[in-house]
Amino acid sequence: MQHLIYRLRIFLSLLFLSLSLRLNSNFLSALILWINIRKFKEYNSTKKGSKKILVFPKSGGIEDLISSFAKTQNNHLVFFWLPRIFLKTIFSYYCKNMTSKDYFTKALNVQATKEKQKYVLFLTKVFKSLDKFSYYDGFISFNIFYYAEKPFDKVCKNINKKYIILHKESALSPIEEKYHPKYYEKFNDKSLAHKISIYSESQKKILIKSNIASKNQLSIIGCPRSDYSFKLRDTKPHNKTIVFFLIETDRYVQTNFQKISIKKKTNWNKLYKKTLDYLIEFAQNNPDINIILKGKIGVHEKNHFNNISLPENCTFIFKGTGEKFLRKAKIVIAFNSTIVFETIASNRNLIIPNFNNENVTKHIHMHQIKEKKYFVNSKKIFFEKLCAFISKPYKRHKFSKAEEETLKYYLGNIDGKSGIRMKNFLINNFN
Repeated sequence: MQHLIYRLRIFLSLLFLSLSLRLNSNFLSALILWINIRKFKEYNSTKKGSKKILVFPKSGGIEDLISSFAKTQNNHLVFFWLPRIFLKTIFSYYCKNMTSKDYFTKALNVQATKEKQKYVLFLTKVFKSLDKFSYYDGFISFNIFYYAEKPFDKVCKNINKKYIILHKESALSPIEEKYHPKYYEKFNDKSLAHKISIYSESQKKILIKSNIASKNQLSIIGCPRSDYSFKLRDTKPHNKTIVFFLIETDRYVQTNFQKISIKKKTNWNKLYKKTLDYLIEFAQNNPDINIILKGKIGVHEKNHFNNISLPENCTFIFKGTGEKFLRKAKIVIAFNSTIVFETIASNRNLIIPNFNNENVTKHIHMHQIKEKKYFVNSKKIFFEKLCAFISKPYKRHKFSKAEEETLKYYLGNIDGKSGIRMKNFLINNFN
């Protein structure tokens, strides 16, 4: 019921926002935004004079923020949130000749430039009017390249407020690391954000090389939400639970204005099918083992399993962030995803399917994992590892040198203290 009321409120608010845009009323638009702003329940600052920060929420980024500030007293900051759909709606009204696609934020012709200027001007007036309802000291976004939020850096310059981006992207394959600086620079303007936090040194190099950000804008803090994984090292998992983080079958790389699929070279369909088939067979032969098939919203849907007879001990779940399923997992099966690194951090048994020799033939499209013990090259070894890991008592191990290097490169986090670094980063920059 509560969710239904929320959706109805958003629907009606967007109708009135469309009307206010046609009326060119920044005051009415500000009122609609104010009505939809909510305080984060996870935070409880009792410090007098705390700064009020408005957040444009996004999954992954919100988990970073929550893990850094949840249950913290007297933190000097109070966080509120506004659904991103409102900025997107205003952007769509003004910027009809700009691409409504993330990572393509530059105006590529005269008409698009004029529209972008009008969008920035209107938002400037809206957020000045918003101060009459509730004053916010600064703003937070979670990606430099969100199309409706990128121009907001200019808005904050106009209203003399700080705009901080907690950039939540970092885990790129070698070919992505090669191409990203080129298209970042070609299709995106330099960020005017006050400060930008990033996970890793590799992301810092990419942003500087592409001229998207300067060295003094960037701070490496690591991935705060992965702190949870480090804490799990002292938590015993369920002895008979396997989590398979379903494989995203296509990888993409930006080589020009269009998003070009490189699936002829990097299609993981065979690997996905083999892994799923083998796991279902294992489930049928081991009905006492609980197997969770964790999908990704927008990629894996329940109807994908319409023609597959899943055993009763297999459960498909697509909602929720991946790290939440690590607590129970005795074994994690994952491929070319950040959950691989979070699994390493959590001390869970990790299996990376490699049935078609993907780690050799398509390695430039995959994350570089230096610890080779995780890769499984055949059905026989796959079953052997599953049985061995299920029967083996849980034991906390130290990171190998290869594991430390992998975690540092992709997560920027080898100590489980990235949340503390993010908290200090925000407090220092909003004071």
